[in-house]
Amino acid sequence: MAAVPERKPVSTSLQTWLSQGEQLYAAALNDFRAIEAQLDDLEQKLAAKQAEVNQIAQVIGKPAVEGARRLSAQLSPIPGMVEEAGRLPVPMAPSGGQPTNSSNATIARALSGKFGR
Repeated sequence: MAAVPERKPVSTSLQTWLSQGEQLYAAALNDFRAIEAQLDDLEQKLAAKQAEVNQIAQVIGKPAVEGARRLSAQLSPIPGMVEEAGRLPVPMAPSGGQPTNSSNATIARALSGKFGR
């Protein structure tokens, strides 16, 4: 009897694709962290400069400057959303957690560009 060749549980191309995805994620995360550090540094410099300008303004009788900075937003949990570690939050399905066939069809139409036709 001939020996049956051993099958790999996951194809090599899928493993390669996942590996490339991990590398892209790691590179993007490193870029994000570097930009975040630069932003922190700039915010500290801006605060120091604002204090300096306001000190000078007080001495010469000018009004103090207020930063026209945007507010930093922080994400908070939204009621009715399901959150799992390592995944984006998704809305809860009306059927108690399981998407219905109609919601799947609606999503498929939206993704195919046939939504609302």
